[in-house]
Amino acid sequence: MAEQMVASVSEAGARPADGHGSMGVVGAAALVAGSMVGSGVYLLPATLGAVGSISILGWIAATVAALAIAGVFAWLGRAAPHATGMPTYVEAGLGRFFGVQVTLSFWTSNWVGNASIALAVAGAAGYLVPALAGPGPRLAVTLAAIWFAVAAAWLGPRAVTRVEGLTLGLGLLPVILAATFGWLAFHPAVFLASWNPQGLSPGAAVGASALSAFWAFLGVECAAAVARVVRDPTRNVPRATLAGVAGVAVLYISACTVLMGVLPAATLAASGSPFAEAGKASLGVGLGGVIAVSALLRALGCVTGWTLVAAETTRSGADEGLFPRLFRTRPGERASPANLLTMGALMSLMAVSTATPTLAQQFSTLANIAVILSLYSYALCGLSLVRLVGGYAPHRRLAARATAVVAIGCAVAIAASAKPIELVLCLVPLGAAAALYLWLNRRRAL
Repeated sequence: MAEQMVASVSEAGARPADGHGSMGVVGAAALVAGSMVGSGVYLLPATLGAVGSISILGWIAATVAALAIAGVFAWLGRAAPHATGMPTYVEAGLGRFFGVQVTLSFWTSNWVGNASIALAVAGAAGYLVPALAGPGPRLAVTLAAIWFAVAAAWLGPRAVTRVEGLTLGLGLLPVILAATFGWLAFHPAVFLASWNPQGLSPGAAVGASALSAFWAFLGVECAAAVARVVRDPTRNVPRATLAGVAGVAVLYISACTVLMGVLPAATLAASGSPFAEAGKASLGVGLGGVIAVSALLRALGCVTGWTLVAAETTRSGADEGLFPRLFRTRPGERASPANLLTMGALMSLMAVSTATPTLAQQFSTLANIAVILSLYSYALCGLSLVRLVGGYAPHRRLAARATAVVAIGCAVAIAASAKPIELVLCLVPLGAAAALYLWLNRRRAL
């Protein structure tokens, strides 16, 4: 199956479109699934360890929200067939100001979040080579992963889909092993003993875990974000989005439930590579090493995919006048050097400025900020959908708007569970987006 996926992804990147490669529904679904099956599922058991196995409730809430948001993008693909990415989906329904807001907020969430994805590479490397587990070596590995992704994305969408296809097959190995054979090592007593170490109510437990758990579903919009390089986007973007989310949701819940029945919550919270630790505990050191290698490669592929998504977001935004012209498409280029070099520099800066003694602390700081900014963009997409379906038949209009309302409600509820300081930090790029809108309007008037 992995070979067939790689062949399909390669074929998806074989045809040029508007100066750079294009991908079909399989390639787009691989990008969606691949962007989700990355650092989220590999490191979140460590982040959620302090909450306990009751955090499974947060996973379920995050899954419901992800499916609703996927539904929004499925409808948007038909409601705004000429849109070239998430900013133009929003601009079509809400106007230019909110198009600029989404461009900058989604772009910021990309490079902030991508730095945390690179931490998953460092976490797996630290498990394989303990000398790399300290803060200094971990930072060096993180930076190396970032610039590898920039180099791969520089080759264009075709190269990225090949990396995604290859590493997705390898990266699914530890998740599939945990979701299937991992149940043989599952101990109900371990799961129950770690159920609720903080004594939280069910509602508080969802609030404490859903925001972090939703990090694993960032990527639901990837097919929409790169709609410009997807063949027949009106048809293929919705199919790729829903297929990607539904497939990985099943794996997430099953695999993470298993881990919480193999390792105590305290052990998970202290781990830099939870799946590898679980493999070692259940079947020995050898399997732990294999899983760590798979996790490292998948996270590296995930960094590469997100780097392309971020570059295409700002490039399409610049082409539509929603971002500075420096980032626009130039004739004959497969990738935008200005976008990629800026991404690499900002990701590196974020990795350096948030370095902490423990990987889980650094990951949590970066991931929560990225999730909040993404949820803001998703909520605006839902509002745009409400406006865009006014001309639909009554039953279709009702279904689309109901999907949008559920998605907006889920996005607001999950974001509301964030810490006040995280919400305040997210106001910075939103304020910068307002300033960017005024600057762009002034340039248009000249």
